[in-house]
Amino acid sequence: MIYTSRQIHDRVTAREIPRVLGRGELVRAGRYYVTPDTDEGVRAALALGLRPTCVTAAREHGLWVPPVPGLHVYTRRGSPRAGWVGHGWHPSWPESSPIASPRLLLEHAIRCLDPLEVGILADSALHNELVDQDTVAELAATAPRAVRRVLERASGKAQSGTESKVRLFLLLHNVRVTPQVKIPGVGFVDNLAGRRWIIECDSRQHHTGKDTYAKDRARDLRALELGYFTTRLTHEMTFAGWARTSATLLEVIRSGRHLDPPDRWAL
Repeated sequence: MIYTSRQIHDRVTAREIPRVLGRGELVRAGRYYVTPDTDEGVRAALALGLRPTCVTAAREHGLWVPPVPGLHVYTRRGSPRAGWVGHGWHPSWPESSPIASPRLLLEHAIRCLDPLEVGILADSALHNELVDQDTVAELAATAPRAVRRVLERASGKAQSGTESKVRLFLLLHNVRVTPQVKIPGVGFVDNLAGRRWIIECDSRQHHTGKDTYAKDRARDLRALELGYFTTRLTHEMTFAGWARTSATLLEVIRSGRHLDPPDRWAL
């Protein structure tokens, strides 16, 4: 939690502030006071008069954040510290909060990240109802073409960052993708691409337990019996190994096998 001096003075007297700091209930960070659980990078940025934005602010808002390195901050004067990424496209900080709003962090991300990474942030902000479609459309209107094409396809329907990235990639290649489809005999699947291609995006937190692993494989077998084929993608495959993964997905798209009705392949 981040507080301004005025907010603190509204709660405690000037005499009590040193005691609160001494007990470790609050920590000074430049012009602000923060609770001890505040991210160390955010605290360091505020202490230097910088403003967290892009993926750093996205974490503070609870968005799905792609594995992008560096602490991303707004600064008007020179470059930030080594390992930090500067965003300085405003003559002054345009908001009252020291943490970029979802709209502002997306504006900065558009000039910083890969188009699909921007799409993950936009999808997450829509999913969490922190921005609406009109806001994303406004940002898309002035974005570079590659980013605009992604933002035009962001919907907030994905359930994770991995699912969002894969879905947006498929949509960019003119594949019809339906998220969270219930297939009789199989259950809900993350994405149904075309008519018979099930794509499950397994995050680090899910699909890893022994029981879950067994259930997933049983579902895959049942789907095969019904004429579907399944691709399971891990977090690592969707990010660190994306070059190989995306090439394989493109091969499937080119083959057209996802377009056949599942009944044709049912066992």
